Amino acid sequence: MLASYRRGKSYGYIKKVEVAVAYKAAEAGGWHPSIRALQKQCKVSWTFVKKVVNEINQYGSPVEPNDIYENRDIPIGPGSKSLDDADAFIIYLLYSEEPSRILSSYVEGLEHIRGTVVSEATVHRFFKEGFPFSAGLYRPNLVSYDKFRPANLQRALEYLTFIAMVDPARIKFGDEKLLKGEEPFLRKVRGNPITGEIPALLTTPDFRNTYTLTGFCGIDTRFPTLFFSVHESNNDATQFVMDVEAAIEIVFFQPGDIFVLDNVVYHVGGENIVWRTGYGLGMGHFYSYYLPDALS
Repeated sequence: MLASYRRGKSYGYIKKVEVAVAYKAAEAGGWHPSIRALQKQCKVSWTFVKKVVNEINQYGSPVEPNDIYENRDIPIGPGSKSLDDADAFIIYLLYSEEPSRILSSYVEGLEHIRGTVVSEATVHRFFKEGFPFSAGLYRPNLVSYDKFRPANLQRALEYLTFIAMVDPARIKFGDEKLLKGEEPFLRKVRGNPITGEIPALLTTPDFRNTYTLTGFCGIDTRFPTLFFSVHESNNDATQFVMDVEAAIEIVFFQPGDIFVLDNVVYHVGGENIVWRTGYGLGMGHFYSYYLPDALS
């Protein structure tokens, strides 16, 4: 029966020594060792024997695995045989331009800019292992377009100046979260491989939902620090008044509190117009500070 070896098996240093001993024994016998004969004798592949023979001729003995990695002239890691530092920079540059681009776009961009041809699998593995953070695909943080208008940025500065002079325990925040509806964006974005952050994706404020979560919060632990309610449909001025009155009943609001809200119509219009000068319910007043909706 012919000697055989396990195809595709990776043999360790001990097997390399066994092949080297057989090779040296053949040399000591006065005849040139045959690669095929050593393959059958040691039950390994022809390429494994050839590798051991090359190491013997170059270094005088088989090379241990640690020495191979410490002394090798080429870098190791994902894409190391096809991507250099300049290629890595181009990949990150392409990512910075558009975090939601698909893998084929990186392949095409890299070939166009650098002339480097790689597979989508190489780019995928490079994003997973070649940076400080694994850059997988995530659902994006949606950011409204008008958030960065100059007027809104100026308003943000005014808010920070005002709020810095207020006792933090007297500040309460309120907002709504729309639930259970159509997604305005279904595509995902790739996490930043350098910082690990999930990029924001600019979108329109066109959400279609059937439930709304209203929440108020603060940090004064002497009183309830959280109030929330869930109700059907989107918020309106009447529903918002009901939520505020419910929060007052559980002593969430205290006289002199500053209530920070965005500037949506049901916060400042209709029954809530009184909030511009303060609101009282038999327990003194607390006041609202309105931010533009885009800054909330």
